[in-house]
Amino acid sequence: MNRWTTTIIIPCYKATATLERAVTSALQGAPEDLQLLLVEDGSPDDTGALCDRLAARDARITALHRPNGGAGAARNTGLDAATGDWVLFLDADDELLPGLWAALAATPVTDEGMVLFGLRRASAPHTDVVAPLAPGRYEGLAALGEALSPLLFDTGLLAAPYPKLFRRDRIGALRFDESLKINEDVLFNILFLQKTTAIYCLGGIYYKQNDLVAGSLSRSLRDDLLDAEAVTRPALEALLRQNGLDPAPYLQTSRVRACLNQYGLLTGCRGSLSLARRRALFGRILADRDARAALQEQLRRDPNRLLAIPYRIGVACRLPGLLAAYTLAKQRFL
Repeated sequence: MNRWTTTIIIPCYKATATLERAVTSALQGAPEDLQLLLVEDGSPDDTGALCDRLAARDARITALHRPNGGAGAARNTGLDAATGDWVLFLDADDELLPGLWAALAATPVTDEGMVLFGLRRASAPHTDVVAPLAPGRYEGLAALGEALSPLLFDTGLLAAPYPKLFRRDRIGALRFDESLKINEDVLFNILFLQKTTAIYCLGGIYYKQNDLVAGSLSRSLRDDLLDAEAVTRPALEALLRQNGLDPAPYLQTSRVRACLNQYGLLTGCRGSLSLARRRALFGRILADRDARAALQEQLRRDPNRLLAIPYRIGVACRLPGLLAAYTLAKQRFL
């Protein structure tokens, strides 16, 4: 793969504490023809000035500045300026791990559209997230076999914008949907996979996701997970049908996981959502029979049995008002 050039795109917003570390990790062992784009997304702090200083140090780095529009919009600005044969997305608080460039140089990639590798999460440093596949080429999603569902849902390796490289000519005019506040990366990946025929799985862990910050999905209350999943579901169905796969089990998993994640945020995160909004969200979750069954099993195994009793009653009897009221009361007094 050493005859291919690569563009790395880093969206930069309030990144003064971590950006230099991310850039250093990207340049370690990188080829001289690397293009590293720092896209400052209208950050109110000194991130823009830091991008300019970093660009002045190394000819491979270019600083781009744009009004604030979110990570998807920043990645789109980077895609418009990219010149490499391959594109790699790196978050400003994450890192590339040593050995990636040497591994890519030794990889016999031909016409594959995506190169996939593993990642390490700061929240679970001793449990690397790896593709449940042997290294090598896989022609279409059907060739992934039983690994497809874990890649999409359990590991998220096919859903996240990282850890992977995209062939830029396959991206073409495809861009991140800037109207979405979440799952814009999932939708981008699904639509990209509709445009490519093969994936190369690269053995090794070459991306570190620093997911311990307060704003990460698992640590902040938001109310749009169900809507976001509904937006991506038709594209996922089209991708599966295109590859000759029965979409039903995958769509069921997609729905249920969104419901479980939204339930987890509602019951586990403090926030300013109103009682009425919480009730409406619990109602949507309980209306899904498969999600209801998954929640009942989850609550059956809950070690905090006394605290879980109202939740068990609310789920079993489909009482969203009880769930909403109990959640608010628990968060106020515990």
